Amino acid sequence: MSNYQMKKGDIVFGRKKSDAIHPIVYLREYDINFFIGAMLTKSNRYKDNILMLGSHFNKEGSKGRKYKFNFNNTHLVKTELIKKDEWKPFKKVGELTGEGIKFVESNIKQTNPILWEDYLSMEEIK
Repeated sequence: MSNYQMKKGDIVFGRKKSDAIHPIVYLREYDINFFIGAMLTKSNRYKDNILMLGSHFNKEGSKGRKYKFNFNNTHLVKTELIKKDEWKPFKKVGELTGEGIKFVESNIKQTNPILWEDYLSMEEIK
C-alpha cells in the first residue's frame, strides 16, 4: 500500500527493517517523498503523550475483518510528524473512528511538522 492510497485515519506500519517501528496515523500528503502523520505508542515516557480511548479505534474494517491494531494503552505523540515515503510498502493494521480523527487533529500541534529525530532532540532539551 503506498501513501497515495492511504486515507486520513488509517493506521499503518512501514516495511520491516525500516525506521518505522511504531504505528503511524496517516493524516495527509506532504510532498512526493513524505506524508504527515501522528505516531502512536504505549509509552507515557514523554509528558506530552496523551492517552487515547477505545472509542477512537475501529475494531474492524468495512468488510467485517478485524484489525490487528486496536486500543491497548495507546498514547498519541502530541505533534505532527513528517513520515518518509521510503518506508514503503505500508501495511494498514487499523483505522481511527471519526471521533479518533477529531481527537488526533485537535491534540497535535499542527504548525511546522517535524521529523521524529528533531522531535526527540527537542524532548531531550526540555
